[in-house]
Formats: sequence, structure tokens, C-alpha cells
Amino acid sequence: MRRGLLGESRTEPAAAVRGPRIALTQGMSLESILVPIDGSSPSLAALEHALVLAEDTGATVDVLHVAIDDELTTSESTGADVDAAVARAVDRLGRPRVNRLESAGDPQTVIIETARAGGYDMIVLGTHGRIGRLHELLGSVAEGVVRNAPCPVLTVRDVGGGYQSFAERRHGRPSISEQATHR
Repeated sequence: MRRGLLGESRTEPAAAVRGPRIALTQGMSLESILVPIDGSSPSLAALEHALVLAEDTGATVDVLHVAIDDELTTSESTGADVDAAVARAVDRLGRPRVNRLESAGDPQTVIIETARAGGYDMIVLGTHGRIGRLHELLGSVAEGVVRNAPCPVLTVRDVGGGYQSFAERRHGRPSISEQATHR
């Protein structure tokens, strides 16, 4: 017998367990996941990862969209992308397990405060993976959240470049972000 996904005992051979496994510390559970999204491909990939985790664990997923007061980063298409992603998530897991949260302000601050107030077990957050001068110039919400979050943070990079999503590895189907880009 060996340790399996999320600490359960499994008797089947390792080859029978598809995809990556997430082992939780004894006594730790994954009941609520916070997923901040902005409509970008990395944030949609993060939502997909969260949905796969929720399918495996029975967790609820709260999708947080933070509106910021910057004309360069807000658009009607972003709102439509967020609406469509949340609708697909609700179709997949059902309304009781997927909730949409809206807030305004500095994304890093709002994400951390929401996670703290909501007592989430995990944050699943998309990241562009920028480094060097571009990172210095634009900053990194993901880095700030990882450094200051009250719970574990799973960061997810953009799909593409031969990347196989967690959903494909685990469940054999494309992720929500992959479905959105192939329309």
C-alpha cells in the first residue's frame, strides 16, 4: 500500500495513477480554494487547475475578480472573458461549489485580505513568469501574494509552448483556457 492523491491509501501500482499527485500533510484538508482571475491566459489556466483540484477533493472554488482603476488594463473584453470562464466553471462543478467574488482596489492587497477573511485552504494564482527588467518595471502580484498569503499558494504559468495542462494530464481533457483559445 502506498500514499496516493491527497493522502489516501492506494493499492494499485504507480502506473495506474494518472497525472501529478498532491499530498497533503496529515490532518490537512482542501475544502476551499480562492482563484483570482483577470481574464488573462495564466489566470484562466489557474482556474482550470483549481477546478481539477476541486473535482478531486470536493472543494469549493471562489473566483475573485479585482477591478482596478487603470484605464490601460480594464476593458469590456476582459469582463466578458471573466464572465465566460466563471460560467464554464459553474457548468462544470455546479453553482453551490463555484462562487464569483468582485472587489476593487490593488489586486495584491485585495487577494491577501480576501484569503485571510475567507479562511481559504489554498490560493491558485496565474502568473506570467516575467523576470528581469520587465518584472522590475511591472512588478508581480503573484510574488507579493506568495510572500504574504495566509495559506499555501499554487502558481500556474500560461499554457503554450508544448505545455500540457494539469487538466490534460489528470483528466485527459483540455483546460478552460485551452478551450477559450481554440474558439
